Amino acid sequence: MTSFEYHEALKNAAKSMVRVKNPKRLLKMITRFIDREVGLIHTSILIFDHPNNRYIFIDSKGDRKIPLNLIRLDADNPLICWFKEKEKNLSISKDFLTSHQVGRLLGDHAFLSTNPKLERKLQSVKEQMELFKASVCVPGFYKGELLGILLLGEKVDKSDFSLEELTFFQTLANDASMTIKMAEFHEDLVKRNKELEEKIEEINRLRKKEQQTYYQIILSLAREVHARDAYTSGHMEEVEKLGIMTAEEMGLDLSGHKRDVLVASLHLHDVGKIGIPDNILKKEGKLSEEEWLVMRDHVFKGARILEPLDDFKEVARIVMLHHENYDGSGYPYGLKEDEIPIEARIITVVDTFHAMVSTRCYRKGRSFDYALKELERCAGKQFDPEVVKAFTVAIMKRLQQPRYDEVTGLEISPTEKAS
Repeated sequence: MTSFEYHEALKNAAKSMVRVKNPKRLLKMITRFIDREVGLIHTSILIFDHPNNRYIFIDSKGDRKIPLNLIRLDADNPLICWFKEKEKNLSISKDFLTSHQVGRLLGDHAFLSTNPKLERKLQSVKEQMELFKASVCVPGFYKGELLGILLLGEKVDKSDFSLEELTFFQTLANDASMTIKMAEFHEDLVKRNKELEEKIEEINRLRKKEQQTYYQIILSLAREVHARDAYTSGHMEEVEKLGIMTAEEMGLDLSGHKRDVLVASLHLHDVGKIGIPDNILKKEGKLSEEEWLVMRDHVFKGARILEPLDDFKEVARIVMLHHENYDGSGYPYGLKEDEIPIEARIITVVDTFHAMVSTRCYRKGRSFDYALKELERCAGKQFDPEVVKAFTVAIMKRLQQPRYDEVTGLEISPTEKAS
């Protein structure tokens, strides 16, 4: 090959290296290229096997190619040590090594007589090169680390290697080493990212499980609140049904998470009452100003209880605002109309209705007609008129089903039907 041809070959090889991400495939491309373009009895590549701290043959081409799976070179092999160790006052480059160079040095008896240790090293290197039938050895370095060695047999036509050819091989080996290292970095990065993703996924699974457990605890607290407040059994379930059918009548989007938010809000809107003393929570008469301030605080208590649930930040806000009135006369902030979340406006209507028709220890439940008239009377003041309208339509549809009581609109239990 001419100087121009070697230059073009290097350019083409560099382009191929950029495209190839798999190190083994890249090295096989190099051996094929040299075997095709230069014509050697064999072209072989050793590469560093990090896990086992040794060098292995990754590919070999030519009529006298090396059996890949049978030979391994330990890190203390004389050929490996020659390139890894630096020799002082030695008139030979470590950028490549030829059999002619080794022979010339071993023939310099005057020089070797002053350095018998070097003579032993050179003799061991010579034996290794003869073993692998290597006329030229070209190391591949990346930032001082020996990543591999290119072992080249003699030319088929028996001609000597030119300095231009040796420089070409050296550049090719170092470029390949850099590409291999970049591929290793990329592979390591992908591996680390995958491990990180798996750890994050595991953390998220554990957190989700933890949050589900916490949600069940809060749900139990909410049930305890209703038990303390002496509502009819099944209050939470009934309020949920009323809230869902009202939202559906309004045409609200209840897909996926939106439905979960509404259901959780219907279940948990009064969970903060767990922190209200019984003498206030169960008081039959009118609350004093001081007692009323304590009672009002249940919306903040509820929001704080729900705060750890990352998936239900909206629920905490709805719980805090479910006593806001449509006309701005409610608490805690005096919000009005669309400033109040629609879920909170629905809760106000269905919870008030259910409270009116439910029997408590200190009074009998009101009739269905009375409760509906109260909702209509307070529409535009305490209640959102659109929510009241949708609720009324939905509850009337419900009454057409035989299992619901015409007086209260509540579902009739099996024992009540039997009686």
